[in-house]
Amino acid sequence: MTVATLTFLVVDFLRLHLNPFKDIFIILFGSLLRRRELTSLTGGSYLMLASLVCMLVYGGGLFGTTVGQGRGVFIAAVSFLAVGDTLAAVVGLSVGRIRMFRKTLEGTLAGLAACVCVAWVVAVLPGLDLPLAVGILGAVSASVVEALPIEVNDNVVIPVFSGAVMMVALQFLG
Repeated sequence: MTVATLTFLVVDFLRLHLNPFKDIFIILFGSLLRRRELTSLTGGSYLMLASLVCMLVYGGGLFGTTVGQGRGVFIAAVSFLAVGDTLAAVVGLSVGRIRMFRKTLEGTLAGLAACVCVAWVVAVLPGLDLPLAVGILGAVSASVVEALPIEVNDNVVIPVFSGAVMMVALQFLG
């Protein structure tokens, strides 16, 4: 995971600072980039960085949790981003009408439903000791932080924040 993350970051920094590299990158991946990603790190780099941080901080059974609980938190937190944030964007852009900040209520509720489903799946997977109630708290926190107008990239905030909420909840409920 560390090597993959470093690879993403190096490619992104080369793309941002070396024009020949940027030209090739734009030809290959330009249609996938958002406008703001033309001059900053891509969402993929933020995702990899947040996943690495979550794996190192939550995945090893630190902070008074078991390894199974830590892995459950890691998998749930990253999956909230991958599944919940994606569904929130698709629903929000396609059928969203009620605006809240820069998002839609419909997208946020769809993302929450997806995150609760993720929490259930993680709770029933063998080897992962994440209570459903803790997963649901993480799902709610992921959806709330996704809806807020925070200037930090969602790909970082959603897994790191929801993972922290679940780690704290495990101290009280786990």
